Amino acid sequence: MDALRTHAAPDALPVEFDLARLDLAAAIAAQRRRDTPDARRQVADCRARIDAILDSWNAGVRAPL
Repeated sequence: MDALRTHAAPDALPVEFDLARLDLAAAIAAQRRRDTPDARRQVADCRARIDAILDSWNAGVRAPL
């Protein structure tokens, strides 16, 4: 998945969040199948991506959900 676009339009944040949420679900499922350092890194990367999206939302880049 593409990295978070920090200069994305405000209405793109909900889309970015949905994509990140789906990626996190897939990463968690993969980690449950096989718990490896790479699988753990994928989960951590997805969580960091979601955190960055939420930080952008909290910083004032708002769009109705």
